[in-house]
Amino acid sequence: MKPKISVIVPAAGAGTRVGGTKPKQFLPLGGVPMLKRTLAALENAELIDEIAVAVPGGYEDEVRAYGFKKLRYVVNGRETRGESVMAALECLSDDTDIVLIHDGCRPFVTQKIISDVIEAVVAHGAAVASVPVTDTIKQADNSGFVTATPNRALLWQAQTPQGFTYDVVRRAYTHAATEGFLSQATDDSVLAEYIGEQVFIVPSSPANIKITNPEDFASAPAFLPEKSMKEIKIYTDGACSGNPGPGGYGAILVHGEHRKEISGGDPQTTNNRMELMGVIKGLEMLKKPCEVEVYTDSRYIVDSVEKGWVYNWQKKKWMRTKTEPTPNADLWQELLALLAKHKVTFHWVKGHAGHPENERCDELARSAVP
Repeated sequence: MKPKISVIVPAAGAGTRVGGTKPKQFLPLGGVPMLKRTLAALENAELIDEIAVAVPGGYEDEVRAYGFKKLRYVVNGRETRGESVMAALECLSDDTDIVLIHDGCRPFVTQKIISDVIEAVVAHGAAVASVPVTDTIKQADNSGFVTATPNRALLWQAQTPQGFTYDVVRRAYTHAATEGFLSQATDDSVLAEYIGEQVFIVPSSPANIKITNPEDFASAPAFLPEKSMKEIKIYTDGACSGNPGPGGYGAILVHGEHRKEISGGDPQTTNNRMELMGVIKGLEMLKKPCEVEVYTDSRYIVDSVEKGWVYNWQKKKWMRTKTEPTPNADLWQELLALLAKHKVTFHWVKGHAGHPENERCDELARSAVP
């Protein structure tokens, strides 16, 4: 007889590390809210019977509107992950046999990972999807000195789903709540360990990433299941007379034998703004998620993205220093939103060095200056 399997999805975090006005789990990933992608993966798992999700107050109707049939419970999340899981756990009926707990911001879980965790729970009572640690890990004291170098062959990085029999997960969370450390729980399997349960490691995939930081959002489109993403090349350039002064931008989009040129201008701008506008306007032309290579002679753009500067500015609420705002923050925010929709790689080309597409973009930008 098939066991009844329920999934709890804690998705009530504020997502402050990503920035913006919406929690990260509701931000678009390839044009689809990230939480919706996660729930779709669980909805499509044949072994799963029902889903309970904890979300921030005010988002309950939005999640119900996704229309998933297995989504039986949408609860108002609590201040911490552990408390949100407990609130969802209280909704499940006593005839539940197995409970999986899966992060709302881990949308690339596969059917194999789900079934492997369930199989391990049936055999062992508790299991956690994990990947081997590949880097050398150092343990340090409070002064910053290395105290040990663990054998990485014995180390695993925990992911989700984490699965338990209903009895184990109830006892684990009840114990944590009674002892007063539920609010500190960032991992479910450790609570099972605290009550003496052995937790089985289930090999997972590095692609089963949790999207936490702006950098994760930028790289996440590479893992999207859409296999027919168009491959686009975008060449861009900007120009400005006076800097600040009147300026223009130009961009060329190339897909196979198809080619499109665009340009525009601004009577009062800067060269950096026009360089950014060229990239933004080029990406805005793409109506569906695409795999994009952007070629620009702007080190300002390439280094800011590739070296992570723009994500640090975002974390600091667009302040470059405590007293100095980040220049062009409005355009950087537009660009980051577009990068979340596409898989984008940036390439720097030397300006005015005979690169045909760069030279043409320069012509387009200069001709567009008002």
